Amino acid sequence: MTKMQTRKLNESSWLAQTIFDMMESESNKNGFTTRWNCLATLKLIVNEADNEENETIYYQNTNRKLEIVVSDIPSLVQHGWDFDREGMRGKLMGLAERYTDDDGNYTVRVMITHDLNSAVINVSDLMDQIRYGGN
Repeated sequence: MTKMQTRKLNESSWLAQTIFDMMESESNKNGFTTRWNCLATLKLIVNEADNEENETIYYQNTNRKLEIVVSDIPSLVQHGWDFDREGMRGKLMGLAERYTDDDGNYTVRVMITHDLNSAVINVSDLMDQIRYGGN
């Protein structure tokens, strides 16, 4: 992209703005809480999914629900040392344990083994649980 070009505002960019607004509201109301930290992690992942050059984090629709696929959990250490690869794994696992849908299903599925390092985030359900779940 040249300096004169700007990235087209699309639906996913609205998602990043919505998450940012939720973060701002949470910090104004309660400070930098666990919910704020969960939102900050989600916003970083959304920003990566919005990045057309990142082929390992992308959006997909499953059963009419928006998901983010993290095919290889990255190091996002440029955002802080706690976002290195192990930190990102921990943050995703924390999101998985903290937020389940109304039926008790995980909204974030993290798959980590000796040869598997991925996650799938059900964005619709996760956003609902962060917004209304009370955590």
